[in-house]
Amino acid sequence: MPSATTSDFQHHLFMEKVFWGVDWTAYSNIFIALYLVAPNLNDPASGTEVSTSNTNYARQSVPVGSGSWTVNGLEYSNFAEITYGQPSATWGIIVGAGLFDSATGGELLYYAPLTTSKSVSAGDGAPKILANQLRITRATC
Repeated sequence: MPSATTSDFQHHLFMEKVFWGVDWTAYSNIFIALYLVAPNLNDPASGTEVSTSNTNYARQSVPVGSGSWTVNGLEYSNFAEITYGQPSATWGIIVGAGLFDSATGGELLYYAPLTTSKSVSAGDGAPKILANQLRITRATC
């Protein structure tokens, strides 16, 4: 999975902290959503997340903390495998993952496109993101 891109929401939180000294409440969990259509970074509703209606799909929660995320230089990644429920209906073709501050709705923090899209059908094994494959890094030029 290529590295994630910061959402407009998350970018503004960081910039307000740096330049205005505005604090925000730290997240206790990050929720990983799967997308069929990539969202715009300023509007997560512009994308299409996998349906939760009779599909056995739900965002997966990863706790915040050094035991859940690995750091390698400027890159952070998931320490453990992230596993979703076994599909009870076809989910569609997954094109990326969104990191959110909530199990439903909420604010998009980062978006990571898949290197290769993945088709998920009813009866497939539980989809998973392998350890260290969800990568968040600082863009460099």
